[in-house]
Amino acid sequence: MGITLLLISFAVVIVLIWLKVNIGISIFTGALTLALLSGLGISGTLKSLYLATISWDTMRLILIIAFIMGITEVFSQIGYLKKMEEGTLHLFPKAKHSLWTLPALIGLMPMPAGALVSAPMIEGVAKKFKLNPEVKTFINYWFRHIWELSWPMYQAIVLMSAILGLSIREISVKMFPLTILMALIGYVFFIHPLKENEKSDKNKMKGLRMLIESIYPIVIIIVISVIFGVDMLYGSFLGFLSILIPNFMRINLKEVLERAFQPRIVFLLIAVMYFKEVIEVSGLVNSIPKLMLSFHVPVALVLTLTPFIIGLMTGISFAYVAMVFPLLEPFFTGFDKVALAYLGGYMGILFSPVHLCLVFSAEYYGAELRKVYRKMLLPSLVFFIVGLMYIVSIL
Repeated sequence: MGITLLLISFAVVIVLIWLKVNIGISIFTGALTLALLSGLGISGTLKSLYLATISWDTMRLILIIAFIMGITEVFSQIGYLKKMEEGTLHLFPKAKHSLWTLPALIGLMPMPAGALVSAPMIEGVAKKFKLNPEVKTFINYWFRHIWELSWPMYQAIVLMSAILGLSIREISVKMFPLTILMALIGYVFFIHPLKENEKSDKNKMKGLRMLIESIYPIVIIIVISVIFGVDMLYGSFLGFLSILIPNFMRINLKEVLERAFQPRIVFLLIAVMYFKEVIEVSGLVNSIPKLMLSFHVPVALVLTLTPFIIGLMTGISFAYVAMVFPLLEPFFTGFDKVALAYLGGYMGILFSPVHLCLVFSAEYYGAELRKVYRKMLLPSLVFFIVGLMYIVSIL
């Protein structure tokens, strides 16, 4: 019964998005549907909404996103985005390489909706190739997430290490080929086919200097929040101040604040956190592996589908690790089983309509999510099949 309710609520979200209803409203409606169907009642439904809205996790997420969006708006106003573009054009042999290297660079930094940072950075180059909104969304989203499979700074990797008692080094080393695989597939499908003539006036040192100068707020966030391990809230805040204060007299502060705290974005974040709250309060997530085993579903499918469903529902990698891996631990008889479960969950978050990077990338470029999904299908299928072969044959 639990899995049926989860699927119904998720179907509501998908249908509404397909009908081009606002994404925040779609997710919020799905959360309301799940809350009412799961027996929380009117009071329980409202209580969950209240708790999700006022929770520190929600407030923290809104502030982090606001600081990130504030940084991108200041970048835009003072011309740093153009400087980044020029820097990458000098640094890399062909302009098209900056389309994947910039999102990948930002992907090294675990942060909510990090695609918001890289989206404007590749806009100028994308225009040169006349890429449509869906292709731009795919490139930014795909390469932003290649590191989430193995980069030791991601919460999901750290959490998996703690739950299963595995070293982070072992997890990162064994999963790193999947990162390389994902990058290669994205490159072959969408970067390699782009045609351009090489420029002869390249100055790599100049390009490197321009790139560092133009992304120093991002470097500050990386140093504070990744290297020193300080909460991303403070890292993003200091990164925002580092670009705001020196350029205070050159910018339109009102536009920066309006960009940072857009009502539709704030509502979207609350809707996502409300959906997560309802899933946790209803307790339905615990019924999924039990139900599968009661129907004698093969262990390999349980290991793949359970994280996939939770990843699809939450759009957060550490969520499916935290919620599912403790339940599946008895089935982890080797690292291949662990990798299979992680890959299943990763495919879920990759296609999740509540994944903030996907949502914000599509919002930024004005892309239709259903068309983005079509672009993602074949590369994702290839990635999953080859990744599965790696796990089964090598790990």
